[in-house]
Amino acid sequence: MNKLASAFAGAVMMVCAAAAAQAGADGVMVASHRADWKLAPENSLAALENAIRYGVDIVETDVRRTKDGCLVILHDPHVSRVTTGAGYVADMTLEEIKRLNLRDALGQTTAEKIPTLEEYMKAAKGRVRLYLDKAGQDGGALIPQILELAKKCGTLGETVFVLDWPCEKARAVFGGDLEKVMYCPVIEEKIPNLDGYVDEWLAKCKPFAFQFRFASTETRTFALLPKVLAGGSRAFVAATWRDHTAGHDDRVSLLRSPDEGWGWLVGQGFSVIETNFPREMKAWLD
Repeated sequence: MNKLASAFAGAVMMVCAAAAAQAGADGVMVASHRADWKLAPENSLAALENAIRYGVDIVETDVRRTKDGCLVILHDPHVSRVTTGAGYVADMTLEEIKRLNLRDALGQTTAEKIPTLEEYMKAAKGRVRLYLDKAGQDGGALIPQILELAKKCGTLGETVFVLDWPCEKARAVFGGDLEKVMYCPVIEEKIPNLDGYVDEWLAKCKPFAFQFRFASTETRTFALLPKVLAGGSRAFVAATWRDHTAGHDDRVSLLRSPDEGWGWLVGQGFSVIETNFPREMKAWLD
């Protein structure tokens, strides 16, 4: 290794070590994927209550819009996988949606119903932050309605958005609410001019966090981690996916060692970690 490369590597290690220490001081935030989909139907109010009981900081959930313009909580565009019905959410009214019962992870029918976003926000208010996945669909057409509802429920500052938009587009869609929500730009290889994209976000609106997606530590995405941490934003990563964590995912954490998965991520400076196993991660952190 030449002197320049050695100096760069040393600087990276120092920044990451400082970030890991800061994460320890401020706490690693645990984000529960689809609330608690293992012991309750995914994204149900019961799953939300379970995740809150485990002590998570963020619940990741999914937003869809019905035929009559209501926002509901469902991962898929259709209802067949997780409910007793069939068809696309966009082709059904809220009344039709509410007639269905949710199935659990084993396919068993439960008494749980598909919740509306308003029901979810009211249940979560002051107790847990909501990461609304799928919010950016159709170019952000859902976001004005989501923001209006969050203001009505008093949860604007507790709402997390993770999007791969340039700063200018986010500003155009969110307006003055961009600084009020918990906004997280995505960092991944497919984003054009990735360095310029990150620099613009850090210069114009320091986000709550950046969500990293890196299949390898040799990627430019991973190399930008020290810059993000030095800029004062948190680093967010989804341990639910192997290709987002260079293999240091939930599976490694559970089948081999938490230190090889979640521990490695925390050591790099990631302080917001999404997981399918919130109880286990919280127990490990505690």
